[in-house]
Amino acid sequence: KQWYQRRVRGAGCSFLSCFVPLLLMAAELKGSKQAARPSAACPLPRIYSPVPEGGDTEGEYESIPLISAEDRGKYEVGTGSFGMFGTALFIVGEMTGSGILGVPQALAHSGYTGILLMLICVAVASYTGLTLSRNWMHVRDQYPECSKPYQSIGYTAYGKAGEVAVQICATVTLCGGCCAYILIAAQCLAKFLCTELETDSINYRECVLIMGAVFSIVLIFGARSESLLVAFFATTLSAFFSFLIIYGIIRTGKAKDYHPFQITAKSWFLSFGKFLFAFGGHSAFPNFQKEMKKPRNFPGSVLLAFLVKLVLYIPLGVLGMLYFGDKTQPNILSDISQDLQVLNVCILLLVAIQAIMSATILGSPVAVMIEGVVGAKSSKVMSSKRIAVRVLFVAGVVVICEAIPRFDLIMALIGGTTINTAVFILPSLFHIKLAKRDQWHTFKIVLDMLTMAFGGIAGCVCTYAALANLSKGL
Repeated sequence: KQWYQRRVRGAGCSFLSCFVPLLLMAAELKGSKQAARPSAACPLPRIYSPVPEGGDTEGEYESIPLISAEDRGKYEVGTGSFGMFGTALFIVGEMTGSGILGVPQALAHSGYTGILLMLICVAVASYTGLTLSRNWMHVRDQYPECSKPYQSIGYTAYGKAGEVAVQICATVTLCGGCCAYILIAAQCLAKFLCTELETDSINYRECVLIMGAVFSIVLIFGARSESLLVAFFATTLSAFFSFLIIYGIIRTGKAKDYHPFQITAKSWFLSFGKFLFAFGGHSAFPNFQKEMKKPRNFPGSVLLAFLVKLVLYIPLGVLGMLYFGDKTQPNILSDISQDLQVLNVCILLLVAIQAIMSATILGSPVAVMIEGVVGAKSSKVMSSKRIAVRVLFVAGVVVICEAIPRFDLIMALIGGTTINTAVFILPSLFHIKLAKRDQWHTFKIVLDMLTMAFGGIAGCVCTYAALANLSKGL
């Protein structure tokens, strides 16, 4: 009983530490002045009028300028440097690593219906990704130099309430993703040391501290100009080690005492939460679209990225389900035979490197947001405030990892709460307000309402299942 109470207190403290960035964010929002700063996400004045009450009745609200033509040149909308394929690399590299390791168990615990569930997740997530893209194309001309495009979409549609809702979902999702990747990297390091030293006495929690230190170094010295290179390597490594894992599963062979998992409603909805985590990432979609040379090509990037994810997830998940059944572990690497030592070492090193890269992609926006609150200069690498912010952020992530040392539980919980909200509910909710009233308007609104209803019901059930499993897993 005392052990359980200590775990509960530790988990409570870890969740409080997770919300420290949210408290800083709230202070930033409260301190901003409405006259000089219409949105905390975008400091520059609007070029166009806001969306009229009752929605964009004619689809032309962007054509009403708020500043003179002479001054408008100062605020022309800039374009980024990413192409369609480069943007797809970011989407794939953002959440794919954790999905590759966690999807096999999720599919084993949901059966063949899990494949249908995965396809439904992809279809709905693709639709909301497209609606989010259209929302940003509506808003981008109003905020030419916007550092937080998703937040500006929420502000344009529903004011401060919309902006704060996006901030909460984005911050918690990114922090949770960082925790999952640090735990994955620590598991790989612990297993690697056990294999090389031929011992079982490696302390997993010490490996979390080591990978936290590595993550802090990469987060501090990572440069924006190298971000595309990081995304490329993260995606390439994800594809490479997924094929190595498939080869390792085949070489390991079918479990001798193989039995299919007895599927329950709880296991099915937990799997749904993991699928949401694997296909999530919508919180960063507007940021990726903002950095494109041709932002209108972003839907192509979304569809290409989800196609690549399906190609990586389905074969790996089906093999894990057919070979290991109810013995499938939360991390598929634990199912590969220890006799394949060289293969195991290669996979562990690749997964650990990819996990740190993906954690950097997810953690950088949170660190930049906190730096904006405390007044640190993000462009100055060795700024004392910048270093302190990033070290403290990593320390908070490590505390959560120490309290909840299972990345599959984090995947299910975050997938059913903030990722579900950012993927299913908020894009459709904002699209209802910002959509143009054309001949397809009624159909789009009905589709948005159905998507929100599906996301709301699924999110509640997934969250309940994840919390029930969390209380037992700790």
